[in-house]
Amino acid sequence: MVTVADIQKDLPGWPDDVVEQWLHYFANEPDCGWPPPEPLGAHRWNVLLFGKPVSWWKKVTWGKQQMNCNLAALSPKTRGDVADIVRQMNDGTADASTKKRVAQPWIYLRDNGVFPRSLLMIKKPDGWSLADGHHRMAAFEMFQGLSDAELAKIGKKRPSREQDVWVGTHSGGEVPNG
Repeated sequence: MVTVADIQKDLPGWPDDVVEQWLHYFANEPDCGWPPPEPLGAHRWNVLLFGKPVSWWKKVTWGKQQMNCNLAALSPKTRGDVADIVRQMNDGTADASTKKRVAQPWIYLRDNGVFPRSLLMIKKPDGWSLADGHHRMAAFEMFQGLSDAELAKIGKKRPSREQDVWVGTHSGGEVPNG
């Protein structure tokens, strides 16, 4: 089993939370493993790492900051991915895994007004891309979409659009492809 510490040997200085919620799960999947191949080629890591090898990611630092989390700020691809999850939830076509991955953060957002874990974001020329957090963002959008009457019925307030997120920044100012 690959540990967070194993991954951090290749990505020193990366926060535990970033590694845990993004890379750790995939590193323990049978078709991924750790470390990713270099070059990535057609390997699954190519998509997961936005087409950039670990040597590129070693130059990325992560910092928490408050950000206005709205769909308009996201890249078209990320916005589409989140909207697709929301659509699946709303039209009843979501599978059991998707339902669970949206329901848990929705409940947490309802009860606490903040994400259960900060989203992982990377700035790209066409907007912010989520490295991890598509289902949390979908839950957030679904909660934001509740009417004032629906919120009053459950005795809750709409969460602030301003949320803590992890922002990854490359030391050379480069941005990933995907």
